[in-house]
Amino acid sequence: MPITLATLFTSPQDIWDVLSIEGVDLREDDHSLASGQIITTTADAVVGATSISVYALSVPLLRGAQLTFDDANMSVPVTVSLTAIGAETDISLTVVALTTQINSGARARDSGVNASTGARLLVAARKGTSEVKLFCNQRYDDSQLKLSGSVLDWATIIACRWLAKRRLQGCPKGLEEDYRDVLDRLQMTQCGQLAIEDIGTRNVDWPTITNITVNPAYDKVRARVQQSISEGTPTGYSQYIDWNSAASL
Repeated sequence: MPITLATLFTSPQDIWDVLSIEGVDLREDDHSLASGQIITTTADAVVGATSISVYALSVPLLRGAQLTFDDANMSVPVTVSLTAIGAETDISLTVVALTTQINSGARARDSGVNASTGARLLVAARKGTSEVKLFCNQRYDDSQLKLSGSVLDWATIIACRWLAKRRLQGCPKGLEEDYRDVLDRLQMTQCGQLAIEDIGTRNVDWPTITNITVNPAYDKVRARVQQSISEGTPTGYSQYIDWNSAASL
């Protein structure tokens, strides 16, 4: 069973925005996951139409997938963007309103913008989230980290790099430089040299003072905290309180 995380600091759409279609498409030799299916229209789709009639899909298509239709005596290829998931066996695609007519019999090839791509983008989002957690969870809770724009950017860059290097492929120079910059910032955050904006830490980042007294009147745990002269901030572990000291003026 694949590992899942309750909270992701980035999303497939964030990764898509950075790498664009060319960066996330599967390769045709990628274990046949890039289906290469041909989508063929069965009726004319006029200007302004938001759906296209096609032969039944053999592989699902993601919302946001872009298909370029050609042939069928069309003067220029027409690229459409799906606004809803195209499920297996669907005979209609929901798309952004057309600005150019697509003729019946026009064809487009699925270069891998399908369910396999979506699953791989989720894995990338998990990889990016896990690496950020590795550096930041000592000081920050997930509930706080997910509120930061910087954390979103860091997790997205890490996810993009993993996707680019999958199957031991080379990473684009610009993306590698961005990743190194993110790694430097994460290391600074881990060491307390950098504070993530607009969110709070698990505990205070400054030293706290706890005064204790050893009282032989107690049968056990004779070292007790004197609350009246100690920091009131929780220290992250249980304390034995000297209530006699706390109650005294």
